[in-house]
Formats: sequence, structure tokens, C-alpha cells
Amino acid sequence: MRLAAQRLTPLLAVALLWAAGCLYASPPVEPRYFTPREPEVIKPDPAVRADAPLLRVRRVRAAAYLRDRMVWRRGVEIGFYDLWRWTETPARFAQSWLDDELYARHGFRRSSSPTVPTLDANLETFDELLAPAHEASVTLEVVLTDPKAGVLLDRTIEVRRPIASDEPSAIADALGDALAAAAQQVGEAVAGTLGARPL
Repeated sequence: MRLAAQRLTPLLAVALLWAAGCLYASPPVEPRYFTPREPEVIKPDPAVRADAPLLRVRRVRAAAYLRDRMVWRRGVEIGFYDLWRWTETPARFAQSWLDDELYARHGFRRSSSPTVPTLDANLETFDELLAPAHEASVTLEVVLTDPKAGVLLDRTIEVRRPIASDEPSAIADALGDALAAAAQQVGEAVAGTLGARPL
């Protein structure tokens, strides 16, 4: 009888600890949300030249895995951070950066007409690279077409920036810098092709 009681005592202690854990459970960990560092602010609503080329920019598309969770990559392996998320999808960030670059910095006139030159952009990477170097990687594929002249520009732009630490804010900042540089290269290439002059 005493032996049975001795065996039950540890089981009873475990049961009491389990019950206490159920009653006083710690709150669940909440996701953290980040926005990449934006390009430098320019003067609001710059005047657009009347002779500036018209340009239509279609909605930026992104690789299927680029959604709200932050992505890491090691070689051919891709993974996701469960609790580190973007405030918008990476495609929305790329759209905003490209619009600012093309319309605000290079002075193209906005158009939705299919008869004007049209830019299609695909965001292929927006990743934290873990090896061989800790870097932010942004890859934009852009195609500029004209309904009369056909393909005017077809280019893949890849930009990498070092990531200062393992903090998610450092990753977001580096990805923002890389995206801004990629958008700038797109703006320069499109302006060189269509003859736009910077504002």
C-alpha cells in the first residue's frame, strides 16, 4: 500500500503542474509586422512636363511564395518566418517603389491606355540570403513593350545588399534598400529607352 502511494506521488505532482499550466497559460506569441525602408522622400507632386512620354505600368506580379511572411533562403532551400510578416505583400511594395521612380522621379505621364508603351514587372525574389553571405536579394524581371514597335526592353535586374544583423528590422531595411536600387535601375533603363528626362 505504501509502495503504491509512493508511485502515485510523482504522478500526482505532474498532474498538478499540468493543471496549473492550463489555468495560468502564458499568452500566445503575436506576429510582428515590418515595412521595408522606403526610398528618399522627394518633393510632393512634382510638375509633369507636357511633352513627357506616356507610360502604362501594369500591376506588379510576384513569385507565388512571396506573400505576407518574411522569407529566408539557403541555396535551393526556401523557408518562412512564422512570426515575422510584411505589412503589405512584396508585390505591393515593388509597385509603390516603381510608380514613385517612374512617375515622380522620371516624370512619365500616367496612362491606362493599351496604345502607349507598357511596363510589365515580376518580382522574382525578395529574400533574406543566409549563405554564403548574409544579404538581402531582390530580383525584378521587366519587359517594356510598345503596341507598334514590339518589345523595347527585356531585362532582369538583381540587387543584393548586406544585412547588418539577424534582427528582422535590419532584414527589412536591407530589402528596402535593395528594392529601391532595383527600381532606380528600372527607371533609368525605361527613361533611356523612351527618352524621358529626370525632373
